[in-house]
Amino acid sequence: MPLLNVLLFARARELAEASSTTLTLPDDPPASVADARAELLTRFPQLSGVLQTSIFALNKTYVKRDDERVAIVRAGDELAVVPPISGG
Repeated sequence: MPLLNVLLFARARELAEASSTTLTLPDDPPASVADARAELLTRFPQLSGVLQTSIFALNKTYVKRDDERVAIVRAGDELAVVPPISGG
């Protein structure tokens, strides 16, 4: 089972009260970024709203929302949750 390191930024970090977490996902069939999103929602239901608008970066490469089901995660990968950020 892949152990995935998940980094949480901005509002996701605030709501989860953590800057990172780890997820253990099944490897048969191989887990995807979409599976990681679902597991994050299970573990941190308070992230529901922010995860709807967040994008993910798998090993520092952004994953398009349409590609989340085909982007496979492997043991040791790093997944970053990047909520929309505004500034001024």
